[in-house]
Amino acid sequence: MVEVRRRTLIAGTPALGLAACRTKATRIVGPEAVTSPPPHRPHTPPQRGRTPFLHGVASGDPLPDRVIVWTRVTPPDPSTEIETHWVLARDPSLRRIVAEGTVRATAARDHTVKVDVTGLEPGRQYHYQFEARGHRSPVGRTRTPPVGATARVRLAVASCSNYPFGYFNAYAAIARRDDLQAVLHLGDYLYEYANGTYGDGTALDRLPDPADREMVTLADYRDRHAVYKTDPDLQALHQRHPIIATWDDHEITNDTWTGGAQNHQPDEGDWMVRRAAAIQAYYEWMPVRALPTGAWGQLYRSFRFGDLLDLVMLDTRVTGRDRQADWHTEDWKAITADPRRSLLGAPQEAWLARQLERSRDDGIPWRLLGQQVLMGQMLPRSLGDWINTDMWDGYAPARARLLDHLAAQRIEGVVALTGDIHSSWGLELASDPFGKRYQPGKGAVAVEFVCPAVSSPPPVPPAEALDRERHMLATHPHLRWIEVRHRGYVLLDVDHERTQAEWHLVDSVDERSPATRFARGLATPRGPARLVEVDEPSSPITDVP
Repeated sequence: MVEVRRRTLIAGTPALGLAACRTKATRIVGPEAVTSPPPHRPHTPPQRGRTPFLHGVASGDPLPDRVIVWTRVTPPDPSTEIETHWVLARDPSLRRIVAEGTVRATAARDHTVKVDVTGLEPGRQYHYQFEARGHRSPVGRTRTPPVGATARVRLAVASCSNYPFGYFNAYAAIARRDDLQAVLHLGDYLYEYANGTYGDGTALDRLPDPADREMVTLADYRDRHAVYKTDPDLQALHQRHPIIATWDDHEITNDTWTGGAQNHQPDEGDWMVRRAAAIQAYYEWMPVRALPTGAWGQLYRSFRFGDLLDLVMLDTRVTGRDRQADWHTEDWKAITADPRRSLLGAPQEAWLARQLERSRDDGIPWRLLGQQVLMGQMLPRSLGDWINTDMWDGYAPARARLLDHLAAQRIEGVVALTGDIHSSWGLELASDPFGKRYQPGKGAVAVEFVCPAVSSPPPVPPAEALDRERHMLATHPHLRWIEVRHRGYVLLDVDHERTQAEWHLVDSVDERSPATRFARGLATPRGPARLVEVDEPSSPITDVP
């Protein structure tokens, strides 16, 4: 047995004032080692009473040699510091230990524990558990991305989970899959509103906390995260799969931009204080790796899966978004056409350009952009009287800069992944999809897959849904499919020849059920960007690590 002592990295953001948990010596065991008896773990004697692990376990931001593992230890009183032991192993019985350590859960981090476990092997499945106050947490499962030759990767994509609106059946369905490398969450993981403002959870006993007001203070944001993570289907998803998440607006408040938000009023205090509170709670309660590069955090980052794909996660909300144009005003068209405005901000735009070029130069066939809002162009008033300047349409020159860069640099295999609009779309992305030079299947530089909501309501009334879908397909030549009636998730199946998106939809969120149905599949073959329809879902991967 080889035993090496090292320091374990604890994810924290000094700029946010998040105190890093203290960790004791960590034991690393060589891959050949197997312990026969259950591993010795320092812990207090078993205690009566309910478990302090009321919010489950989670993992996230997997890299080939590391992964974040997370839990929250509910304290007997708010000021208590709780010694928490963690262990990560190769097997679900936790006998083949790879790493373990001890940290303290403190009030400074709302008693959340986040450990960045390093020294792992690529393309491996691991299992982990926490222990505190004489209780053990559920055993979580996580995976590290592969390195080198990789034949196939499957990812689930989700967004927009509103607790009062209904059950998280899409999460339950994702949790039951065994062949996912990771789950991508594209934002609106939670919502800020008081109960009854945007969803009433009274009948289903799904009240947000606080229920009588929207979240504004740090305590409000922490409480809202806590109640969401009591949902058993969300806990099951986190327990079974690592998550790679980015925020949208509702993790802070509706229509957030760098300097404010539509749903922030003067009587709700200073905007910067509120935004800092939301970001602090997010970093505390989510298994994301904090990047201490700025006072407000940085969430754009990238992940590589072998020689197959690069996943580039963007932040279209906090880092650099200029204020949305108000389409009720006479000058909204001039504002949205202003080339000085940005959705990403200049530093992130430059970073994205470098990431795309490096990925192409490294010979990676696919580049997935995990981002929040619809990128494809919409005709004005294309959904009745709805003009959404919150999407890339409100920042047309910024979109043109991105699409022109793809064309000029001959960067192929770009797939935009989008949430936000509570519906399912498949689009080809071209600089002018309404012009004569564009034809479906010709003239695009990228494609876009939009995932439906987990539980948030559809964007149009049910009685109008079919007519709206027909209207959109008839008037938008680059739109290859749209469905605005159901919730669900997207399964991405990627190999060296094509990237395939499969929409799996649920019938209802009024009752708990993990049942889904395959609604549509679209694939983009390797080469010039285009979409082709797929008749049936792809086969599961049987040799996931």
